[in-house]
Amino acid sequence: MRTAEELDVRPVLAFLAVAEHGSFRGAARALSIPRSTLSQRVAALEERLGVRLLARTTRSVRLTDAGAAYHHDVAPAVEGLREAEARVVERTHEPAGQLRITTPIELGQGVLGPLLATYASQYPDVRVIVDLVDRQVSLVEEGYDLALRVGPLDDSQMIVRTLGAPQRLGLFASEAYLEAHGRPRRPRDLEGHRCLVMTGAREPTAWTFSRGQRVTVRPHLAINSFRVLAQLARAGVGIARLPTRYGEDGGLVELLADRAPEGRPLYLVYPSARHVTAALRAMIELLVESFGDRPFAPGP
Repeated sequence: MRTAEELDVRPVLAFLAVAEHGSFRGAARALSIPRSTLSQRVAALEERLGVRLLARTTRSVRLTDAGAAYHHDVAPAVEGLREAEARVVERTHEPAGQLRITTPIELGQGVLGPLLATYASQYPDVRVIVDLVDRQVSLVEEGYDLALRVGPLDDSQMIVRTLGAPQRLGLFASEAYLEAHGRPRRPRDLEGHRCLVMTGAREPTAWTFSRGQRVTVRPHLAINSFRVLAQLARAGVGIARLPTRYGEDGGLVELLADRAPEGRPLYLVYPSARHVTAALRAMIELLVESFGDRPFAPGP
């Protein structure tokens, strides 16, 4: 067995890069080495371990069972080394450079303003670029350092941290709407109601309730803004599925509260194989501190 002094970590880093990017081309670009060199390093690692770590086809690369197990064990160790180096650097360098962040539109509009003002005041040498988009971007391929996402998440090789307590969704309508159209007594009654739908959701017309029950609703009106949906519900247009923070502002009645699904977590996500800079670490710490143990609220 090789000693720690003899162990060459370059093949390990090559394997991790391919696993994260899903291709030799993307991994080679990220590591700034030729694809042939990258392939040689991965092959050398497989030979050293005596197993195939990657299943290659002309169109894709995927982890074998052995590769997935090896990645599970090795990735946290390499990330730990990177973080240790970052902490050493932080002791002698103030956060600086550029930081790119992405969040869903309404979430960013509701919670980022005060937080970014604090960050800009504390770290004036960091240039922060924020893109508010409802699609789920590829952080590595599109060059983002950090994302805020509302769960559940797809499987990925990203580092994920939960922020605050989950935000519960509820059904809300005005008294005027209920008097005109009746009150739903069970989830499947919604099929006959005018439903107001959030288009930014992963499955906007599939509303989930406790015990895993799902009801497919027919949108009477759809828009990618909880704020506008709440206004429409107060105006008696229909029944909206909203974060409870909106429903508690007055003018709305919560329906089927005993059948409400579990709350949706808010996650902080960043690439696992990217060096955690002082600027990124400072933003992560500020986000964790700002949310504490409260549910995230999109703002007024």
